[in-house]
Amino acid sequence: MKTKNRFYAYFFSENKKGICDNWQECERLVRGKNVRYRGFSSRREAEEWLAAGAEYEIRQPVKLEPGIYFDAGTGRGRGVEISVTDETGKDLLDKVLPKKKLNKFHKHLVTGKDVTNNYGELLAAKYALALALKEGVKKIFGDSKLVVDFWSEGIMREKLLSLRTKKLVREVVKLRKKFENSGGIMGRISGDDNPADLGFHR
Repeated sequence: MKTKNRFYAYFFSENKKGICDNWQECERLVRGKNVRYRGFSSRREAEEWLAAGAEYEIRQPVKLEPGIYFDAGTGRGRGVEISVTDETGKDLLDKVLPKKKLNKFHKHLVTGKDVTNNYGELLAAKYALALALKEGVKKIFGDSKLVVDFWSEGIMREKLLSLRTKKLVREVVKLRKKFENSGGIMGRISGDDNPADLGFHR
C-alpha cells in the first residue's frame, strides 16, 4: 500500500515558500508555474527539504520491463483516477474502456462514497489484467502492496470493506488466476518508478 503524503512543500524562492497540508491547496499555488514542489509524510520532512534548498534528488532512471503498469490517485479532488500504461507511460485504458469513459488526461474517473484510493488501485489492476489477457501480455506491475500481495490473491478483511469493494476483489481474483494460469506474472514496483503513476504524491 502506498504511503499517503499529508504535507506538500513548495518553493518559488527563498522569500516565497511554504507547506500545505493537502494537495488541492498546493496544486492551486503551483499549477502552470515555474516552482519546485514535493509531497512528504510529515511536516518535519517538508521543512527539512525547504531548509536544504528544495533540491530534487537526482535518481538514476530504472530500466522497466515491457509490460502493463497500473496505478490510481486522488490528487485532483474529484474522485479516484485510474491509470493503466505500458513501460513508456503510454496510456492503454482506451483498449479496454470506451473513450467516453476516459477524461481529458486519458484516465478513468471513479466516484462514490465507498470509492477509496485502494479501491481505485484494485480497479486499475482489473483493467490491467483484462488487457493483459486480451493482448497476451505476460507481465503486470503495480505499486500497491495491498492490491498485489493481498486483495488480488483474495486476502481481505471483509468486515472493513464495502460490498462494492468485496465484489471487485472477487472479480480481480478470478482474473489473476486466469492470467497466472496462462503464464502471466503480477509484480510490484516502486511508486517512484511506476510509469502509470499520476504524479499527485510528488
